[in-house]
Amino acid sequence: MHKLRKVVFFIIITKMKQLITYCVFIILCTSCDFINSGVVKEETIVAQEKQAIDLSTVDEFPSFPDCDHLTGETQKECFFQTLTNQVYERLTQNEFVVSKRIQDTIQVALEVDSKGIIKLVHINKQVLTAQQLPSLDSLINVAIQNLPKASPANKRGNLVATKFVLPIILNVAE
Repeated sequence: MHKLRKVVFFIIITKMKQLITYCVFIILCTSCDFINSGVVKEETIVAQEKQAIDLSTVDEFPSFPDCDHLTGETQKECFFQTLTNQVYERLTQNEFVVSKRIQDTIQVALEVDSKGIIKLVHINKQVLTAQQLPSLDSLINVAIQNLPKASPANKRGNLVATKFVLPIILNVAE
């Protein structure tokens, strides 16, 4: 009977060792998943940040030197007023002669790059306006080229390019 107890005890110990080994193995295999699940991957953070950033807005709008002392909406209004005045002055220096009355809102697409240089992207106008005033595009382009260098827009501390449309209301009588 004593021998039988030793054999049973030996079998129980052996089975417990196997069970402990098996449990340790399972824990080791699954512990990596527990560790990784708590760590957020860099790609996930970047994706979340991109979703949080509204790329259609900027923190600080482009500005001309005369508007730099202003902030927010006032600075933006100053920028557009300076831009509008410059283009208006250039266009009013010329006399337009047309055979038909022109009433058109010309859409001038502009870009201020990350270096503050203002570029003409395109001009959208009616066909009649293009036929009656073929030099209008070049006059607007010259006005844009003569603008002072602007401070570029700022988004989260980075200088960024911005695009916008400047409407020009054209009302020329025959």
